[in-house]
Amino acid sequence: MRKILVGIGLIFLIANLTGCEKGILPEGREIDDLQLVQVIGIDKLSDGSNDCMITVASKNLEIGSNKDSSGGTGGFTGGSTSKALVLTARGKTVFDAVRNIQTHSNKTIFWGHSEYYLIGEDAARENISKYIDFFTRDHELRIESKVYIVKGSNAKQLIEEFNHSDFYIADKLESLGHNLKLLSISKELKVHELIKFLDIHNGSARIPCVHLTTRDTEEGKNIKDLECDGYAIVSDLRLVGFIGRDISRGINFITNTVDSSIVTVKDPTGQDVSLEVIDSHTKVIPRFNGDTLESILLKTKVISNLGEIQSQMEFTDESTISLMESQESEILKTEMKKALEEVVKLKSDCLEICDRISLRRPLKWHKIKDEWIQIFPNVKIDIEVDSKILRTYELVEPSGYRRRE
Repeated sequence: MRKILVGIGLIFLIANLTGCEKGILPEGREIDDLQLVQVIGIDKLSDGSNDCMITVASKNLEIGSNKDSSGGTGGFTGGSTSKALVLTARGKTVFDAVRNIQTHSNKTIFWGHSEYYLIGEDAARENISKYIDFFTRDHELRIESKVYIVKGSNAKQLIEEFNHSDFYIADKLESLGHNLKLLSISKELKVHELIKFLDIHNGSARIPCVHLTTRDTEEGKNIKDLECDGYAIVSDLRLVGFIGRDISRGINFITNTVDSSIVTVKDPTGQDVSLEVIDSHTKVIPRFNGDTLESILLKTKVISNLGEIQSQMEFTDESTISLMESQESEILKTEMKKALEEVVKLKSDCLEICDRISLRRPLKWHKIKDEWIQIFPNVKIDIEVDSKILRTYELVEPSGYRRRE
């Protein structure tokens, strides 16, 4: 039997080597004939039609050459000095636009390297599921790709304007994602995570958002840059608002997605002290009266290290440490409270609170899950934060402390 199966397999392979027009195996292509797309922008057109527009960026491998690096015709922006090759096309649907964009390039567009999807604000406000369906359905695209909402503009504008900078947009987005872990003001989201979120949480989600900004260089020039601006909040499959970076860290504490962060407090002399959050965990404790959910307690524990102190006073005594811990607790509690209030106001189920209630009290949750979207905005939620300072790194006394003696 094994020999028969091997024989059949060999016959199929030989059939594909006979020069027939079509075969079972995918058509082979030279890598020089491929345009490897890494960033895809999706926008809703503002001309009153129902059409959409996509913008793709691939790395310009011919920077500095005298050759026309566009590899295409209409719809291309960026010359031989640009970091990215940018193509744009419109269509009745995203799939239609994807096919149309191929006509703008004399290379075969390869979608398997797509790493980032940028969704314009107008498209997200209409229906985010409408614009990502193709990317979750098509076999050529990655579901591990990351998703961002473009705040304040469309994806085409962001990609094209950033292409005038000295950085390749895919490299910048990769760096931005890594650096988010240092501040915990947002968190990368993959396509398959977004699909799961929308399906489980009543069409709600929190998606990291970016916007285009201008920075001044030492030479006095203005350069374009990308900056993360907290979260875009989705409810009923539509973008309904934003949580800014001033309080978005509170969402990460509620959802246990804090990697690291800096909290600045005051010592007894009024000087600044920087504490580095090295660990945190929030428990969701539901309080039921019979089958009625009366309130929820968010109980957060935070472990920090002392990273910098600007005064020369002794800070290792219990009262000083306790003062700084209480300040940190109050700062984080305020951020969590404000973030929670904004999410409740936007009527979005994006904080995963229901998931943890279902794990903690599965039988009770089963009785209220169908009414959760109505219960959540009205239930009382209390927040407790307990902060502990663990270490002071390499120094026990601040620089200059002994001189004061």
